[in-house]
Amino acid sequence: MGPVMKISQASEQTGLSAHTLRYYEKLGFVEPRKDSIGYRDYSSHDVDLLNWIACLKKSGMTLESIKHYVHVARSANHTEQAALLDVHLEKLYQQQKDIEHYIQVTKDKIRTLHA
Repeated sequence: MGPVMKISQASEQTGLSAHTLRYYEKLGFVEPRKDSIGYRDYSSHDVDLLNWIACLKKSGMTLESIKHYVHVARSANHTEQAALLDVHLEKLYQQQKDIEHYIQVTKDKIRTLHA
C-alpha cells in the first residue's frame, strides 16, 4: 500500500480542501482506510487518483461523468475507460479551438481601439 497520509496531507498534495476530499469519498471516488480512532489514511494510490480526478474536474468533466469513469476504471475495462477519455479529449480540443477564436477576436478589438 505504501506510505499513508492524513486528510491534511492529502489535501496539501492534491490542492483539494478536506471538505472536498470527504465529499469525493462520499461519492465513492476514493475509499481511504481509517485508523483505530477513525481518522482517514490516504494511500499514494488514493492521492494519485484524487489528482487525476481534480484534473478531470478542472478540465470540465462533470462529477457524474467522473463517477462513471472511476467505476469503469475499477472494473479494469480499459476499452470503455479509453472511450470515455476520448470523448472528454474531443471536448477539450473544441474548448481549445473556441479559446483560440476568443483570443483572436480580443486581439482584433484591441487593435481597433489603438488605431
